[in-house]
Amino acid sequence: MKTRIAILALAVLAAAPFATAQERTNVELNPFAGYLFGGKFSRGTNVLFTNDVDVDDHVTYGGRLGFFVTRSFELELQYSRTETHFVTHDGGQLFGPGSRRLGDLDIDYYLGYMTFNFGHNRRVVPYITLGAGGARLKPTVAGFNVDAENKFTGSLGVGLKTMFNRNVGLRFDGRYYATRLRSRDDHGRCDNFFDNCNSDRRDWLTNGDVTGGLVIAF
Repeated sequence: MKTRIAILALAVLAAAPFATAQERTNVELNPFAGYLFGGKFSRGTNVLFTNDVDVDDHVTYGGRLGFFVTRSFELELQYSRTETHFVTHDGGQLFGPGSRRLGDLDIDYYLGYMTFNFGHNRRVVPYITLGAGGARLKPTVAGFNVDAENKFTGSLGVGLKTMFNRNVGLRFDGRYYATRLRSRDDHGRCDNFFDNCNSDRRDWLTNGDVTGGLVIAF
């Protein structure tokens, strides 16, 4: 009997560090939806259009999976999708006056983040996040057969988690994205139409979103 009690006591002592580690290693699941503010493709950053083209503002949705390394530091994975359009809002010599839809554009973000949670009040938790990964851009424009392309994307964001209890809450988030469309070495220092050389043309698609959704912690 004494031997069994001793073995049980040793087993409890051996499992204690593991149990403590399990308590510290929380996981968060965050399905979300919101709105993406689309940005612009500058002249020369693609082969589809010869002028600047806007990306329409549109609904976005996706999910995040977070792993707590410490109580405050979290590693997160994000996937989000926006099924938007190429548009021209300001007309110009090529498209004429008024807004016009020019084609469709699907944007899929695959990103990893370092998230820093603040405050000792675990009911309300503000945070900042910094990440990088890729954007899959799939255009559909009449008269063109263009494959999807994967481009490097950097991102940063801020947000707030409001927890109802230890396991369920709400999350509100705002993020900025910068997607590298092409290298400055492409075609030397000229655009894809071999003019407008040495210009200040932007080679990035920059946009942002605001989202909200559930937080499920376990």
